[in-house]
Amino acid sequence: MRRALAVGLVLVASLALGGCGLVGSSKSVPPTPTSTIANALNGLKPVVPSKLTAASAKKATVDLANQIDALVAKTDVVYVDDHSQLVPATSSSGEYYGVLRTISVTPGFDPIQQATLMESLLVAAGWKEEDTTSPTGKYLAALSSSTDPSDAWFLLLGADATVPKQPVITVQLASPDLPKK
Repeated sequence: MRRALAVGLVLVASLALGGCGLVGSSKSVPPTPTSTIANALNGLKPVVPSKLTAASAKKATVDLANQIDALVAKTDVVYVDDHSQLVPATSSSGEYYGVLRTISVTPGFDPIQQATLMESLLVAAGWKEEDTTSPTGKYLAALSSSTDPSDAWFLLLGADATVPKQPVITVQLASPDLPKK
């Protein structure tokens, strides 16, 4: 609990101080904390490329996944298992770019609390919470970036603390369907 509180305070302080200029710099008035926080949250909101192609979907999806992953302090990350690929169309869904990452964190780190904090920041950035579940020792949140499925990214954010020496956070992110060829 203390670690999560400390992480939260560091995050808030970092966001609040992130836009402040140095004393004597050309920035005489630092931005208000509210605008600094809003600017920091903007990186968590996907931007649909003007032309959605396999390459632009890959770049946008990987960049977004990197922003989401960055919400976990690097000091607590042990290993990131990354599986990113263009997923072929099926009879019921179109082709899209998908990212699946399993972030192994240090033993003693609470991945469930981290995932719920991450979800809160994503919702504050404009993501829509579709569903959450939290069976004992696990957590899963389904989110979408838009109510329009044609330009929505879908995110499954998970956490598993059932193996104390191997806690993990999972990020499963899917781009909007690519236009049919």
